Amino acid sequence: MIMRKPIFWIIASLLFIAGLYYSAKVFPKAFAILNIELKMDRESAFSEAKSLSNTNNWGPKDYNQAATFYHDSRTQNFVELDAGGSDKVVMLMKDHLYHFYTWKVRHYKELEPNETIITFTPSGKFYGFKEILSESQKGASLSQNNAREIAENFVQMNTSIDLSNYKEIEASEEVMPSERVDHTFVYERIDATIGDGSFRLKTMVSGDKVSEIKHYIKIPETFTRRFEEMRSANNTIASTASLAMFLLYGFGGIIIGLFIMMRKRWVVWKQAMLWGTFVAVFGALGEINFWPLMWMYYPTALSQQSFFVQNIFSMVANTLLMSIIYSLSFMAGETLTRRAFPQQINFWNLWSKGASNSIQVLGRTIGGYFMIGFDLAFVITFYLLTKKLFGWWDPASTLFDPDVIATPFPWISSVSRALGAGFWEECLFRAVPIAGAALIGDRLGRRKQWIIIGFVIQSLIFAAAHANYPSYPAYARLVELIMPSIIFGILYLQFGLLPAIISHFIYDAVLMSIPIFSSTATGMWFDQLMVFILCLIPVWVLIIGRIKEKRWVELDDKFYNSSFTPPPVKKGKSRNASVKIPTYNRKNRNIVIAFGLVGIVLLFLFQSDKYAPGLELNRNKAITIAEEHLGDNGIDLGDEWNRLVFVSPSGPGKQNRYIWQTAGKEVYAFLMGDYIDTPGFTVRFAKFDGDLNERAEEYTVDLNNRGVPLRINHTLPENQEGLELSEKEAKDLALNTILKYYNLSEDVLELISAEPSKRPERMDWEFVFKDTAPNKFYDGDKRLRVLINGDNIKTHEKFIFVPEEWERNERDQRAILDVASNSMSLLLNILVMTATVLGIIYWTNNKITTMLVLYIFSPLLIVRIVSFINQLPSLIASFSTAQPYNNQLGVLIAGTIVGGLFISMIPSILVASSHFQINEQKKNKEKPGLLEGILIGIGLSGVFVMTNTLQPNLSPEWPNLFNGASRVPFLSTLNNLGGFLVSAGFTTFIVLFISKKTKSWTVKKGLFSMLFIFFGLIVIGSNNITGIGGWILSGIIVGLLFRWIYISTLRYSPELTIFIISSLTIINLISEIITPAFPGAALGSLLTIISIIALNYCWVRFSARN
Repeated sequence: MIMRKPIFWIIASLLFIAGLYYSAKVFPKAFAILNIELKMDRESAFSEAKSLSNTNNWGPKDYNQAATFYHDSRTQNFVELDAGGSDKVVMLMKDHLYHFYTWKVRHYKELEPNETIITFTPSGKFYGFKEILSESQKGASLSQNNAREIAENFVQMNTSIDLSNYKEIEASEEVMPSERVDHTFVYERIDATIGDGSFRLKTMVSGDKVSEIKHYIKIPETFTRRFEEMRSANNTIASTASLAMFLLYGFGGIIIGLFIMMRKRWVVWKQAMLWGTFVAVFGALGEINFWPLMWMYYPTALSQQSFFVQNIFSMVANTLLMSIIYSLSFMAGETLTRRAFPQQINFWNLWSKGASNSIQVLGRTIGGYFMIGFDLAFVITFYLLTKKLFGWWDPASTLFDPDVIATPFPWISSVSRALGAGFWEECLFRAVPIAGAALIGDRLGRRKQWIIIGFVIQSLIFAAAHANYPSYPAYARLVELIMPSIIFGILYLQFGLLPAIISHFIYDAVLMSIPIFSSTATGMWFDQLMVFILCLIPVWVLIIGRIKEKRWVELDDKFYNSSFTPPPVKKGKSRNASVKIPTYNRKNRNIVIAFGLVGIVLLFLFQSDKYAPGLELNRNKAITIAEEHLGDNGIDLGDEWNRLVFVSPSGPGKQNRYIWQTAGKEVYAFLMGDYIDTPGFTVRFAKFDGDLNERAEEYTVDLNNRGVPLRINHTLPENQEGLELSEKEAKDLALNTILKYYNLSEDVLELISAEPSKRPERMDWEFVFKDTAPNKFYDGDKRLRVLINGDNIKTHEKFIFVPEEWERNERDQRAILDVASNSMSLLLNILVMTATVLGIIYWTNNKITTMLVLYIFSPLLIVRIVSFINQLPSLIASFSTAQPYNNQLGVLIAGTIVGGLFISMIPSILVASSHFQINEQKKNKEKPGLLEGILIGIGLSGVFVMTNTLQPNLSPEWPNLFNGASRVPFLSTLNNLGGFLVSAGFTTFIVLFISKKTKSWTVKKGLFSMLFIFFGLIVIGSNNITGIGGWILSGIIVGLLFRWIYISTLRYSPELTIFIISSLTIINLISEIITPAFPGAALGSLLTIISIIALNYCWVRFSARN
């Protein structure tokens, strides 16, 4: 065999070295970051920022510091695509006209609104800053001329900016609540141009203090829309590949593949879970390394403890999710490989004693490393050649995160991310399709043909799934990755997972470490060394194995897949060994009846009111009214304009919560329909065909809940011609608009801000006024906003001004409450998924009736599809006119297919597994019946309504309005059936689990009493927590109630759980019938109730047959 000859490895070594040398020489042509003078590191950025802050008296005092190495990718994309290409990017940085990479240092303090962000060039020169002051902080009220003089003097004395190269194009001012006046000035460079964009300088004066200097390039809207259109094509290709990946690899390879392999007892799960957990935890360690950067985005309204807890929760949830994904992928990839390719080495035994010092493992390891030279040389050559020959744009800068050098330990994050990508993608994208295809081919007698099919599919899906990176043409990334996928596929097919994973891992590690190796900052050598050491861990393992065993050996046959034999089947417990249910006490029925009556009383006593009216019209009527209103205003739109409708507002927002909490429900009701909009429709008129720039023009008509038109909003393309009104002319136009629509004269209006925006061919304005007219109901800050495009009114609105202090307090208040609520939701989802997995295990052991799964799954999937088609008009209403309509629709359909399969499968498995376990139990003649189930459901409904009052009411309750814009609104309510079945199946599963573990409440009573309370906390908390004390009290009450229900009823007849959940659901639907949210809501709720009753009937009939 040629690979055993020394000449082969000599040639391979030379090619490897040549590939690395070539790559290192041409890297700077593909990676702009390698052309910058990166002298500053994190610590020197901190030091320089501190010095400037002390010199200029920038706040806050006693600050904390955070830093990021920021990449302005959006501007770089513009320059590369529209303003000179990548060479222009390098030139701009070398000539110091603009810096795409900058250090940003933030000075902040817990619970203080005052903060400062200071910007430096990569070489360490001061490049700008922004100090944020509280709106309540006192300050001067200077004239515009005086403020301009202060700003320009600061620029000339503290920076190297020559203002003679700039002209002023915008000047605006805003009166803050403290009566401080803030001025903003925008200058445009006149001695340099950049395509259709422009170099700009922004300065701001807060009171009499300069608070901002910012360099930026004004990117034209035409590019932004064209780039969005281009990215839509990228995302469409990636979404199509992701859908194929889910259906073929996720559903076909992992779910069905593991299902079949579990039945054949071929699954080795412990090692997969250990490695999956390790890779996920190592990845989490890499993300923890980024935590110092997270303080760049820390909202100082929160306490640091709250912010830290939020991030801890996110990290734990993400690590848990990735552990599951990795474990299942590793499990499927290794299991299918072991079954399909017996001649390959058993993956989990590669580093075990006797294998780590073998010639075969050594060859596979070194071979994986040697492929890196070719991989890197190929990708660099691809970038350069396609750019030169075809004009392709495929930015290499998207392959790494420059912020990695702003972390305390850059090497950790680069290596951990590369390991996760290399290990996971090779198992899922390579092993699952190729091994799966081989097994299908074995079954059909066409192994080679199916392997070829699998090989082609894996190459296409892997390449296309990465096409969501910015590139042009959209398929550029797909073409680029075809070659690596073929290489990785050949490595896997011939030598197994090890060389493919090593090659992929090192390839990603090199690219992700480019910022580390491009830095010349002091101390970066250690990170470079650590990347090198960690990337060679597979080699270290072999060296240690060789030292221990003292020689290289031929691999024994026991280490190959062919030596694996499934373990023998364990004998399970017979049906006779099931739990014996104690005798039912009929006296419990009287208590249950009393509980049901109490529930009815509680429902009447604590019924919640809706503090917003329902919709009184449907989408078709809304369109008609909007068209008539446009016609009355001289606007006639043809059939080329799409009529899109959505509910807006569909729920209470920040203004609603502010008034509700500070002024009370009476004032809230008074302002509803005036300064607070009622629920209503927004009818959008947009075009998805024709010139991309012209499609930026849109009309929207806002209607209230009764269909009364409120306003016409007209959006124009940025480059459309128009007038350049002076501030006085624009202000007069705004005042006339307010007088026309709101009957408020200038006498009762106080100007808060006037902000111009210079467009290519016009001047736009935004005015905000304060309504000072006396009001006996509400004396707070009522405001009006008018936006003007040229001399045309873009939109106008009334709104309530929400003070910064209240907003910050609310955010801090919600922080811990949201963490608690999200934690309970996460725990509930974990429990549901655990129950589903156990159900799948029952199924693989032939303990679930497959027909019952299909009986539930099929209609649920049909309901999901029908619901999607019904809701499609309101979903399409949010489509962007910059993206092709079909692309957006395709992505939406792909997501719906994936979600529909997943969401429909969960309740099917839960209900079927619960049915199996119920049939396993011995039946008692004396047991509670349907009446008890209904009464318990009624009682629980009353208790839930009562416990809602134990927590603070921080927001007005609105009806559920989202489906009001559906094609046939009443059909949308049927979508609740999936949630009902999940609740019913899961709760029944929990009841049966408790019965099994406590032997129908004869053992472990103390432990499970505590678990009942914990479950009560989860159920109450997963909804919405508005007060910790109220949540805990409610959770204890509900938990103890669950305990009583189980002891008195459910342990005798667990099948009653579905009747209890049915009663709870039906009572909620009855409230929708009494106060419908939109036309058809009552009919939809009635149909859902009938469907739930029918499902109960089917449940009883199916149970009786079995």
